[in-house]
Amino acid sequence: MLEKVLIPKNWLVGQKVMLQVKKLLPFGAILGDEEILLPKKYTPQNCKIGDSIEVFIYTDSQDRIIATTLKPYALLGEITMLEIVDRSAFGLFLDLGIDKHLFMPHKNNQTLKEGEKIAIQITLDKEGRLLASQTLKFKKYFGNPYLKLEAIPFRKTPLGFECIVDKQYQGMLFENEIFEPIVLGRPYEVQIKKKRKDGKLDLKLLKDEIKHFLEVLQNHGGRIAISKKSDAKEIERIFQMSKKGFKRALSHLAQEVGQDENGLFRK
Repeated sequence: MLEKVLIPKNWLVGQKVMLQVKKLLPFGAILGDEEILLPKKYTPQNCKIGDSIEVFIYTDSQDRIIATTLKPYALLGEITMLEIVDRSAFGLFLDLGIDKHLFMPHKNNQTLKEGEKIAIQITLDKEGRLLASQTLKFKKYFGNPYLKLEAIPFRKTPLGFECIVDKQYQGMLFENEIFEPIVLGRPYEVQIKKKRKDGKLDLKLLKDEIKHFLEVLQNHGGRIAISKKSDAKEIERIFQMSKKGFKRALSHLAQEVGQDENGLFRK
């Protein structure tokens, strides 16, 4: 018979895990063989011994390992943008989405203001407590290049916007391929254009091309003197999309949108 191996509970810090309720106490529930406390305010109503609950593990203000059912914005090792909510002489406090703010050591923090978002990676300090670091260690992407991914622009460069992709990878949205205002810290749906040898990704924004096409057409009274033979720059100026995207939308709408020698009209 295999002996059950008990995972040290400090190994769970920064993770979301499913743990079984072992005890119910007046101040909360005791979870797992690791005996981690889930405070009463997070314990589900009608909770019973033997129930399994998904929780996030962290350390409280007294460095005790504790659980919460609140959903953090990121887990250990992930990269994201978090809002600055407070500051001290030693660093900044960031909103992680749980009761305890995430600390980021920072000596020269006068240029960073409360309410701003900054790109960080979640790590652990020597005592095993969650910590934010501005040193971002991105992974190389080996996944499916055709999947839709989430990208968070975190820095503007002369080429475009550097992005955090799926909280693990680094990507770029190029300025000359963007046809809408980009907001730092806001998530966008993207697709990979190219995987580079250094592991970085060239990205393209995804949007509902057909919906956008029809909105532009409607804003022009249902008729625009432009076709798939028109100049690419003119298509980009009017539709805020590439000529390839324009052709794609036009093809999908072939049964609903007619075309004459002067342009397009809605049936």
